[in-house]
Amino acid sequence: MASKQKTLDKELGERLRKLVIEKYNEMQEVTEIGDIKVATALVDDDIEKLVLLVLEEAKQPLSWRDLKAIFGGIVGEDRLRRILGVLKARNEVAELSHTRFALPAYVPLSEINKVKNPGIISKILELKKGEIQ
Repeated sequence: MASKQKTLDKELGERLRKLVIEKYNEMQEVTEIGDIKVATALVDDDIEKLVLLVLEEAKQPLSWRDLKAIFGGIVGEDRLRRILGVLKARNEVAELSHTRFALPAYVPLSEINKVKNPGIISKILELKKGEIQ
């Protein structure tokens, strides 16, 4: 059975991955101890900023699979899943059916009924109302 889920354009996926790596490297603190360089891991707040940046740049819902590919080797799956859960709980990110995530501004009106965190629906409708007027 073929999936009806839209896959991320390869070029967009590569651009988003490159952006994450670039921003990750900028955020990371590197300490030199003699001849050894030690890089610190980013805190969750920084990873949240990266996730929001990726969703803003994508301007469309991204699947869990797409996000795993974009953040692979940078953020573990469990941590990424936890951060998405936090962003969802704070109504900063909408989760749609088929485990897709988007900023409220990029949730298509036709998919409002597929939003899994209902607390964000009013924010989506408010943004869409502003676009229509």
